[in-house]
Amino acid sequence: MLLLTSVPFFTVRYFGQRFDWWRDRFDTVGIAALSLLLFLNASPTSFAVFLFEILFNYYMVSLMLRREGQQARLIATAIIVFDVAVLAYFKYLTFFIEDFIGLAAPISSDWQASFPLPVFQTIPPGVSFYTFQMVAFVVDSYTARRKKPLKLLDYINFVSFFPQIVAGPIERRSKLLPQIQDFKFKFSADNFDVGMRWLSLGLFMKFVLGDNLSPYISDGIGESANPWLVWFYAFLFTLRIYFDFGGYSFMAVGLARIMGVKLTINFLAPYTSQSINEFWRRWHVSLSTWFRDYVFLPLMGKRKKWAAFFLFITFTLSGFWHGAAWNFMIWGAYHGALLLLLRYAGRPFAKMTNQFVKRPQVVSWALTFGAVILGCLFFMETNSRRLLAKLVTLVTPWAYSPTHFMEAVGVFNSPEGLVLGVTLGLAIAFLALEHIAVWQERACEYELLTSPWMSKILLVLTILLAANIPADFIYFEF
Repeated sequence: MLLLTSVPFFTVRYFGQRFDWWRDRFDTVGIAALSLLLFLNASPTSFAVFLFEILFNYYMVSLMLRREGQQARLIATAIIVFDVAVLAYFKYLTFFIEDFIGLAAPISSDWQASFPLPVFQTIPPGVSFYTFQMVAFVVDSYTARRKKPLKLLDYINFVSFFPQIVAGPIERRSKLLPQIQDFKFKFSADNFDVGMRWLSLGLFMKFVLGDNLSPYISDGIGESANPWLVWFYAFLFTLRIYFDFGGYSFMAVGLARIMGVKLTINFLAPYTSQSINEFWRRWHVSLSTWFRDYVFLPLMGKRKKWAAFFLFITFTLSGFWHGAAWNFMIWGAYHGALLLLLRYAGRPFAKMTNQFVKRPQVVSWALTFGAVILGCLFFMETNSRRLLAKLVTLVTPWAYSPTHFMEAVGVFNSPEGLVLGVTLGLAIAFLALEHIAVWQERACEYELLTSPWMSKILLVLTILLAANIPADFIYFEF
């Protein structure tokens, strides 16, 4: 769809510039039309909702910018409540009625038929991401020192910029709006070169690593008796979710850069982290900082003694943002608990480790990565009973038997196992290059992977080794 819409547009633009009748404002209109057409193609119903939200937010934010004091505050509050309500309606209505109210009172199986509003089985694409971007825009506009008038086209382009609308990164007003105001395509040799490097990296991560791992995770999701396999499939999912989501994020960075827009680097080699605290500075950066700035800090306020409590609440909410299911809340609470454990026990443990281990940073990395893998088990397993069975298996010492170990090794004894082995080899080499860049304290964690020669290698490998059946982007579901 991107090619079908962009090729005619850029063809017209080329001839328009050649015959000197193309105007800069046509770029502004063109990128808005391109973004909205792509969203319309994804889901006409969701597009109608999205367009209404854009117009409502634009009108209300413009009104807020013309008011002061309590009036501006009330308008800002109303906008945020509306945006969050729309998100809750599409994403959490079924969960709230069936899994929350259903705990206190019986709910009929056909409640959806008698519900006064339509109940959607799937959420609109990108609703979690563009809602948070809209909310951040309201807050940042309200707190801005200089409240300048806002153009409708600029706001449309800020919210709907097609490389990042569906799965982020969640951009801030101060970074993206100046680049998108009175938008003009900035095609240049440098932008194309840098953009293609990031695009090549993202394509390789998604279509070679993430998509080739996906079938094995689907086949192994039901395994709950063999702890070696439970750990192994959780490990595969840990790799896949990074390569899938990171791949999307870097493709967005690459496409935007080709057009002259610099997006946030949403991942900073998270699997090189030596603590959970560091992991959350490197993983899904735009979401982590969003929750820090718009949830944790406002909740805590001046009550710093309660920082640990509000930190735990914030991470539980971040888990719930990922999906309307208990396992996502558990995943968020789990990471919140790990951060509290690090806060109170991290230094004593580090002092003890330093006395007995020559390379404590290796131990820290291994413990952190192991904790992330266990957390991904909560993330991947939506069946609560099966999740509990897997956890019981993991803490059962005698389940780690030689027989179960040989069964796990047997996964590689097949033609499919060879493909898995090659994919894992490439994944480990990929992560090793990240580690090297971090250890060498390079300017960017992906400096080696986006170098000119490596970009060409990754592009060739993508052409040769891309999965035959592409898997859906994981974060499109959130």
